[in-house]
Amino acid sequence: MKYFSAVFVFFTGVFAHWIWSTHFSVWGLAPDVLLALTVAVAARSGPVAGQCYGFAWGLFLDLLGAHIFGANALALTLVGYAVGSLRRQMDVASAPSQGILILMLTPAHFLLYGIVGLIFERHFLWVGWASFLAVPFYTALVSPAGFSFVKRFLKL
Repeated sequence: MKYFSAVFVFFTGVFAHWIWSTHFSVWGLAPDVLLALTVAVAARSGPVAGQCYGFAWGLFLDLLGAHIFGANALALTLVGYAVGSLRRQMDVASAPSQGILILMLTPAHFLLYGIVGLIFERHFLWVGWASFLAVPFYTALVSPAGFSFVKRFLKL
C-alpha cells in the first residue's frame, strides 16, 4: 500500500505543477510546486526519499524544458539530499518555518540551475529577475499545502 501512496504523491505533484503553471500563474509566474514538494518529502522522510522524488520530478521538469536535460534533476536531487540530511536540525512543523525554508531554497535552486548551465552550456541559465524575485514568495505561500499533502499521503 505504501507504494501506491508513493506513486500517488509523485503523479499528484506532477499534475499540481502542470495545472498551477498553466492555469493559475500570476503575471506569467507560477510557484515551484515540485521544489516545495521535494523539500516536504525530504523533511518528512529523509535524504533517500528526497533524492528519489527530487530526481524524478526534476526529470519531469527537464522533459518540459528546452535547456540542459538533467539540470533540474540534479538541482532537485541536491536539494532533496541537503534538506533530508539536515532535517533533524530544522523545524518545519509550522507554516511560517516551512515558508521561510522554501523562501531560502528557491533562489538557491535557481542559482544552482544557472551554474549547471554555466558548466555545460557555457552560459548562465538565468530565469529572469521577475522569477528570481517573485517566485520564492509565491512558492513560500503555497508550500504549507504541499507539506500537509505529503504528511497526509506519504507513509515511508
